[in-house]
Amino acid sequence: MKNLLSKALLKKLGGLAACLCLAAAVQAQEVLTLEQSLNLARQNNVALRQAKYNSTKADINVSRSKFSYLPAVAANADLNKINGQTFDNVTGQVKNGTTTTSYPYLSGQVVLFDGFTKLFELKRARQIAEASTYAAQQAEIDLEANITNYYLQALLDFENITIVQERIKLLNAQLEKMEKLERAGVRAQDEVYQIKAQIATEKLNLITFQNNYRRAKLQLAQEMNVEGNQDYALQTPTTPIDINMSLPGEQDIMARALGFSPLVKSSTASLEAAKSNLKVVRSNFSPTLSLEGVLSSNYTSNVLKNPGNGDFSTIPYFEQLDLNQRKIIGLSLSIPLFNGLSRHFDSQTARLDLRNAELDLIARQNQLRQTVQQVYLDVLAAQEKYNTVVANLEYTEKAFESAKKRYELGTIDFFAYMESLNNKNRAQTELLQSKCEFYCKQRILELYQG
Repeated sequence: MKNLLSKALLKKLGGLAACLCLAAAVQAQEVLTLEQSLNLARQNNVALRQAKYNSTKADINVSRSKFSYLPAVAANADLNKINGQTFDNVTGQVKNGTTTTSYPYLSGQVVLFDGFTKLFELKRARQIAEASTYAAQQAEIDLEANITNYYLQALLDFENITIVQERIKLLNAQLEKMEKLERAGVRAQDEVYQIKAQIATEKLNLITFQNNYRRAKLQLAQEMNVEGNQDYALQTPTTPIDINMSLPGEQDIMARALGFSPLVKSSTASLEAAKSNLKVVRSNFSPTLSLEGVLSSNYTSNVLKNPGNGDFSTIPYFEQLDLNQRKIIGLSLSIPLFNGLSRHFDSQTARLDLRNAELDLIARQNQLRQTVQQVYLDVLAAQEKYNTVVANLEYTEKAFESAKKRYELGTIDFFAYMESLNNKNRAQTELLQSKCEFYCKQRILELYQG
């Protein structure tokens, strides 16, 4: 009696423990929406952050180019002690012994003309900054497209898991009935084995879909660049989907995509920067005219106050600087004549960079056209597939219910029954695929249109 009570108590405790574990597992699964995935990716994705840093760096270079118009100012102060024979520039005499000298100066230079090099450098910096800004926007679009693809693929894999689990549940129920009929002598034993074999096949399919689901979740987590617990439940987007919505013409969508595309705008700005760079290189052949000014003075310990009256003390430092002050202003003209053909080769390289930038713009435009055309066709295909599958699913469900009753009555064999079940499940999967494909491709199509 005590053993029976102990066993009953252990069963109850085991059931309670199983319920608690299940509840804990449900609580451990964090619900993750598509918008949350996008926000996490924007915060953590390395490529996007690098693109934004490059944009900020390009803005700093614009500021540097602006401030290059300001004069260059330099100050110098020194103090030298010479022991031995030296020529004192201040007194104009050769001195023996210890001499202390100092030659402080303040110099400034402003470029009056340099072949408009600074102007072209400023234009180039602004165009590079513009290209970097558009590149960061394109990186965000690419990231959102990838996240949307991975997220909806994971949803599709999860729904496939649900469908297979329902198939296994249905087959187990059918197996239980078939085993009873077999024991009663109504059905043959090979039919029981056929159902068991089908259950084993479905379990293999379940493992495949579970692996696909884990892989899609892993790809999603890697794109978001998040660490830690990845045991989250994906939430189906709640945005209403009007699959039968009418789409604009392909030419209209293409025109909007070409007008909005940050990728094309980035390449266009890079092309303009390449043109400015060629002008910068060519301007290096021009003479440079600069205005220069120097304010200087000097000090030496050999300048005495009044040696004729017996005062051999040195004139103080700052007093000498005031007495010996010099001011110089002048123009400097630098004419480049020959430097090993370096400017010539720089010009050739800049022209080739310009040609590459032109080809890069053409390649980006072609890439955008191909992507938009493919996505547009995918959206149309998803619409057509959905409308076809909706009608097909209704008939396959009715056919399955009829086949199920006939199979239980023994009027059809197991293979006819499984074919009907497969047709229903295939229609369910195709319906879900068409919904996911439409939602994903339509969202990506909107991204490319802005």
